[in-house]
Amino acid sequence: MSHNVLASVLVIDDHPVVRIGIIKALTTAGFNCIGEAGSLKEATAMIALHNPQVITVDINLPDGNGLEIVQWARKQSPSLIIIVISLNDELDLISAAAKAGAQGFISKSAGIDLLIAAIQTALVNPATFTSDRAIELLMREKNGTILSPREITVIAYLAGEMSISDIAKTMFISHSTAKTHITTIYRKLNTHSRPAAVARAKSLGLI
Repeated sequence: MSHNVLASVLVIDDHPVVRIGIIKALTTAGFNCIGEAGSLKEATAMIALHNPQVITVDINLPDGNGLEIVQWARKQSPSLIIIVISLNDELDLISAAAKAGAQGFISKSAGIDLLIAAIQTALVNPATFTSDRAIELLMREKNGTILSPREITVIAYLAGEMSISDIAKTMFISHSTAKTHITTIYRKLNTHSRPAAVARAKSLGLI
């Protein structure tokens, strides 16, 4: 793809084999891989030295957290494309990466094609945020599994550690209706307990 040739990429990962694989795939896709780094210290030095247009950042580095690089690099350059890659694809971590200034979060199990697609998307539209889990969340929303306004009220009360009886009284509904809402919330969020449901709702930005 000729329009990628000008995009210079720095690959940051603590595993040499992973770095080699990513560099090979990105080079084949038409990107210009200008270097690699295996630690936080190396990465900041390489970014300062080469001023890449794109960086891919692994979360787990020997001398720190990849999100530190994301925050630091974003301060250095508002236009830099930052894609986080990690074995851990918890929703909280994806949310943290987005807040730190990354334009994408790709799970290492998702495959290299998604990484390439995320970089291409960000180059065309830097304001977007791409994630393999984001697609999953959108699908869940399309299937009507995100909470209704009334269920969001109930989960907010659950987060406040209110009892079922108190929730029922506050919402002017019966105890059994309140329990039904809670059962539905657990099912929709794919959880089985109050703490898990509250944590999931928070990670989805529902409360």
